[in-house]
Amino acid sequence: MKKRKFILILTLVLFLIAPIIDLKALAKSSNSKANRKKTVIKTSSNKKKSKKVKKKSLKKKTIKNIKKRGISYSRGSGSVLGEGDIERLINYAKKYLNVRYVYGSSSSNAFDCSGFTMYVYKVVGINLPHSASEQSKIGLAVSKENLRKGDLVFFETGSSGISHVGIYIGNNMFIHASSGAGRVVTTSLSDNYYASRYRGATRIIN
Repeated sequence: MKKRKFILILTLVLFLIAPIIDLKALAKSSNSKANRKKTVIKTSSNKKKSKKVKKKSLKKKTIKNIKKRGISYSRGSGSVLGEGDIERLINYAKKYLNVRYVYGSSSSNAFDCSGFTMYVYKVVGINLPHSASEQSKIGLAVSKENLRKGDLVFFETGSSGISHVGIYIGNNMFIHASSGAGRVVTTSLSDNYYASRYRGATRIIN
């Protein structure tokens, strides 16, 4: 009799506390979901922050590398050089095709070879010295096989070292202010005269 009474009381207690247990479990599950949601939002926020930090770091590193190569850099601190700048550089250079050659000049009306490269590079905020020999000391050396658009190509046209410079524009061609042609022209690197006098190239824009 006592045993039956005990079982009855126990059943009643369990019946009464079951909803409370369910509510606690539900609350715990809800808290767990909320915490997971917070974690996802936090992770997403951290990723965005990380991307911004990496982008800023890349900009600073690119500008630092340009300056490290001995080049005067005059663009806004939020700018970096890239593919778009190279195309802009090449298109800008081609605008001056057939402009006359004048020794010592670097205006839009007349150029000598280093005056032309100096003038064109300014469009992407890079200030080069007005000397083919001095320009050859700036940037990273590049082999002829690895030439890329925008690279500076150098030649020894006299007997006193590097004396001529142009800008590589792709397809084995370069654009330059030529004293022989008397104007800005495009020429193949395979041209007999320039092929035998080629002395190397440097890369300023990554």
